[in-house]
Amino acid sequence: MRLIARSLTSLSLLTASIAAYAVVPSITSVTTAVPSNELYAGYSYATRSYDQTSANTISGGMNGGQASYKFRILPWVGLKFDASYYTVQHQYTDPQIYFFLAGPQVSQHLGRYNLFVHGLIGIAHLNGANPITNSVSGNDAGFPLNSNYTVAAAVGGGIDRAFNRFFAWRITGDFLHTNFSISSNEQNPAQLVSGNGRISTGPVLRF
Repeated sequence: MRLIARSLTSLSLLTASIAAYAVVPSITSVTTAVPSNELYAGYSYATRSYDQTSANTISGGMNGGQASYKFRILPWVGLKFDASYYTVQHQYTDPQIYFFLAGPQVSQHLGRYNLFVHGLIGIAHLNGANPITNSVSGNDAGFPLNSNYTVAAAVGGGIDRAFNRFFAWRITGDFLHTNFSISSNEQNPAQLVSGNGRISTGPVLRF
C-alpha cells in the first residue's frame, strides 16, 4: 500500500509539474514572442497641412513617408526611432515638415499579429518659404514659412500582420503635437497647426 501511495504521489507531482510548465511560458518563449528587431518603411499621410492657421483655413492634408527601427530591450518593450517627412503644394505656401522622434514601444505578439503602442518625443523641422507675401482677399493670405524647429511628440500604435518569420505588413496611426508659430513680423502671426494626425502603412522586416 505504501508503494502504491508513493507511486500515486509521484505521479501527481509529475502531472502538476507538466501542467505548470504548460501554463507558465518559459523564459525562452517569452523573449522570442516579440521580434528582436523591426525595420519599417512606408507611405504616410498627415491629416492637416502645416500652413493652416486661424486666418488661413487651407483644408486637406500632406503626403509623405515614414520609417522606423525598433530593437527589443525587455521581453515586451522596445526602443523605437522614428523619422517621417510630409509636403504639399498650395497656391501661396509649400510647407515641408520633418519629424525625428524616439521612445518606448510596448508590443503584444498574438500568432501572426503583433499589436503595439508607443510614445515618442523629439524634434520637428518646418520650412517652405514662398516669395509671394502680398495680401490677397479672403482667407488665402499668403505668408512665408520660415525655417523653424520645435519640440514634437507622437502617441499612437498599430498592428502588424506577419506573412512569414521575417516579413509583415503594418498599419499604424498617431496623434502628433508641435508648437510652431509664425514670427511677429510676418503678415499673419496666427499660430500654425499644433495638433495633427498621421496614418501610415507599409512593409516590416523582422530579424
